[in-house]
Amino acid sequence: MKDGTEVILRPVIPADKLLLAHGMDNFSPASRYQRFLGARADLNATDLRYLTEIDGVDHFAIGALVWPDEGIGVARFVRFGDEPGVAEPAIAVVDSYQNKGLGRLLFSRLMAAARERGIQRFCGSMLAGNKPMNSLLHVVGKRICFEHQGSLVKFEMEID
Repeated sequence: MKDGTEVILRPVIPADKLLLAHGMDNFSPASRYQRFLGARADLNATDLRYLTEIDGVDHFAIGALVWPDEGIGVARFVRFGDEPGVAEPAIAVVDSYQNKGLGRLLFSRLMAAARERGIQRFCGSMLAGNKPMNSLLHVVGKRICFEHQGSLVKFEMEID
């Protein structure tokens, strides 16, 4: 990362439930609000199953860790069932590792994984005030469209 911290990137696996639960403890209420588009409590067993027991094709996730086993971020996409070439991306980086280039690294790798799986476009929503995600999209996306809908911004970007 920008500060020289070495990060391990690897696919999320079912055994990562505890890592994700502990990672959620390291998000401020503001970060949780931005990531989940509203107030969010801890992850329950159903959430953890959904986030870790994935097929790697239609639902893919990359975890970021620092040695030996601290989860510091995750990027994922979920393919739209009715549009196989389109997926919704999501990025989460714990507060103490934000603004160090990890989001950009995760998003770049997520786009490569999406291309490998036949996805041509990402579509999603974010809060209008989510400046870090807005900046990230402008950095990684070459062809991107935004549609403001009150407190939400919908985005669509081609994966080059």
